[in-house]
Amino acid sequence: MITCTLKDKKYAVDFISGRALREMEPAAKMYAKIVALSNAAVKGEEIPQNEQISVTDAMDVMIRWFCLLFGNQFSPDDVLDGYPVDRLMHDIALALMAVQTQTTEILSEFPTKAAKEPASPQTETEAEPET
Repeated sequence: MITCTLKDKKYAVDFISGRALREMEPAAKMYAKIVALSNAAVKGEEIPQNEQISVTDAMDVMIRWFCLLFGNQFSPDDVLDGYPVDRLMHDIALALMAVQTQTTEILSEFPTKAAKEPASPQTETEAEPET
């Protein structure tokens, strides 16, 4: 079962349907554009005006697909108003990759939790008890 919590309401699907795979192309293409533009920006390359995309357009396409992933139990507005911004695009990209590679068993709960930074290992002198 895969769940998605938006504000205080939890939605669930027992499995990811074939429709999510069939209908993912616009979202996957949008994600690829975002990655390409981000990589170009990091390299300091100028992005031609006709290749630029608006944040609104990118989010709309990807959020519509995310709603479909959950059988349209919630609307894009529900996602925009109830999903934490710091996980939103990351989580949609994770779901896209899992569906594309047919590894949806890795999906369980949305929003996902950010990875914690591992604790620094103790040095031998720190680990030794004082005498």
